[in-house]
Amino acid sequence: MEPDRDDAPRGAADKEEFGIEPDSLRVDAQRVGEELFGAHYTGISSYGPTAYGSHNTINNYARPPLKPIVGQLIDVVELLKCYSESDADVALDRVMRQRSALCLTGPKNSGRFSAACAALARRHAADRVHEIFLPPGVLPEALLEHPDLVLDGRGYVLQLPGNGHIETMRLLAALFHRRSATILLIRDEGARGREPHQAEVRHRQPDPIDVFRKHLQQQLRVGHELSYIRSAETTELYLQTAGLQQELGNTAGPQEVVQLARKIGEQHPVGDEAMQSILSASQPRLRRRASRILLPPEDGAPSRRRRAGQHERAFRIAYAVFRQQPMHYVFESAAWLLAEIDSAALRPEWGRMALECPVQDLLGEELRGDWFEGRNPGKSSSGPTRSAWIRDRGLRGAILDVAWHDFDGTRESLLRWLDRLVHEGDTTMVRAAAETAALLAHHDFERMHDKLIDRWAASPRPRIRQAAAWTETVAAMGGHVGHLVREKLGAWCYGTSNYQRDTAARVYASGLRQRQLEWSMSDLRRIAADRLQRQEHAIAEGVNQLYEPDQAGWLVTELAHWTGSSGIRLHAGRAMLVLAAKPAGDAAGERPELLVRLAAGDIDSASMAKVWRVALVEPDLSASAWPILADWLGHADSDEQLRPTVAELLEALASGAHAGRRMLFFFTRTSRFEDGVPLWVRQMLENR
Repeated sequence: MEPDRDDAPRGAADKEEFGIEPDSLRVDAQRVGEELFGAHYTGISSYGPTAYGSHNTINNYARPPLKPIVGQLIDVVELLKCYSESDADVALDRVMRQRSALCLTGPKNSGRFSAACAALARRHAADRVHEIFLPPGVLPEALLEHPDLVLDGRGYVLQLPGNGHIETMRLLAALFHRRSATILLIRDEGARGREPHQAEVRHRQPDPIDVFRKHLQQQLRVGHELSYIRSAETTELYLQTAGLQQELGNTAGPQEVVQLARKIGEQHPVGDEAMQSILSASQPRLRRRASRILLPPEDGAPSRRRRAGQHERAFRIAYAVFRQQPMHYVFESAAWLLAEIDSAALRPEWGRMALECPVQDLLGEELRGDWFEGRNPGKSSSGPTRSAWIRDRGLRGAILDVAWHDFDGTRESLLRWLDRLVHEGDTTMVRAAAETAALLAHHDFERMHDKLIDRWAASPRPRIRQAAAWTETVAAMGGHVGHLVREKLGAWCYGTSNYQRDTAARVYASGLRQRQLEWSMSDLRRIAADRLQRQEHAIAEGVNQLYEPDQAGWLVTELAHWTGSSGIRLHAGRAMLVLAAKPAGDAAGERPELLVRLAAGDIDSASMAKVWRVALVEPDLSASAWPILADWLGHADSDEQLRPTVAELLEALASGAHAGRRMLFFFTRTSRFEDGVPLWVRQMLENR
């Protein structure tokens, strides 16, 4: 692989002199998540497999230093109703009786989090199970500095990346023993052959049929009000359906089993035709279909000459990567992938096989039907232009999974291909490459970052850094590497590379969030101090993506604190302009969101005035700030409920000698007030 391609020609797409259009970098979480991860999709802002109770919202302004937070797991009672035990449960109970700190290791997607919650519930009760979250850069032993976070007689789950579990258990055991509490660490299974520590239990996933049985029975009882006896009988009848038990045996973890149970429960009663439709969209069926698309026939039938087979596979991989995109992306990117394969095989480039292989032949029998269906303009994302249509969303991820795992020597070519798409392609190619890299990061997180993502994040070119940001954002949606993504985000944010810090800001601008708003804002504040950021706009867009109406007051107060630092006040002003133009989306139409919150008393007016003042006086911002503030005045002029709030804001902004007349001067030069400033505004400012 080439060490760097940042000397490639830079075009207009590399420049961002005009800022970042609000929401333009945000990942389409629903579409991408379902396409790549299927049953394992957790959402762009999902922080775990269940919901939390207290300590999950910000009510008061709090400044760093950051400390761990504890959230009560509120779904444990429901979990126990359909929990299926595995061989690890007996071992967990035995070790938990002897130790206050222990560790559960196991493969991803094996149901280990549910097993940990169930074990702690058996030990301490279902309403006494909590999860511990660590801010970026904070180690587990920080709990020793905040012992009040550990309550008596409670159980705590902590998902821990890396291999420091033995030292963590040693450091925390005494604290939890004094509290008659238990901390259960969860970590990825390490190298095989290592003898487990005495306080370490290895987890294995439960029987898939038992998982299906218990979840479907619970769904039928809750969703369709069946009795315990009737739900059990109905479930056993479903289990006799042809092919169902085989599909359950082919699942790759409890999440896929639960997805099948949920779909059957939602459609109950399910006839044979509906059942086969559900099974055809299951993850095991999608994986088998992907194998038929890419792999040679299982019956050993002779294939055509080697080059033709490579051309077909390259085309089908590109077709999956550019799902719903115009076909010219598939043709061009497939040629690039073939070139990388030729290079890896030390063959001279053979060129494209012009007029030799029509699309339907390259796609083969499995994808040909989808291709013909995609000729309907309504199926295309580009209007009448034909697109790479795949009917089943999850098939995209399944094809990439097979391409990564089932071909010897293909991985290096795939990595070089993704690198070329990012460095030489347009925005559509960059997004597609980032989404693909995100899926592959689930299979080999360290290798993907070593070969591609860390280098993208350190590139001098903004569009390359954005590829790394999209990759991290999408990877976090798959549910298995979210803790690793956030650890990597912290490493970029607090590392030595200004470019990687900018990438961290772009991750937030793409939609990723930390578990607490103050953690995310602490990262952005750190990044904003870089000189590089004065010409960048990722900080403001990151704040825009973090905005939630119920936390508007805290966010504006934090931005007001930013105005006290000369190095970052510019970013506070930029963020204010983005948020000030955001519509509320309520029945009143286009009223600004922050103005509505200010009028409702959710935002401190003094803090709001501090940030507005920066936006109005900063030379880089004032030309944009005055028209937006004039728009606020226009809304207040037509809505008497908003007028007192805006009047109070103007009073604060017009403090100082002749400030009111200067403000009036600028308002008269905005397009909003070409016909004159409202009388009540003029009188207020002239009297200042």
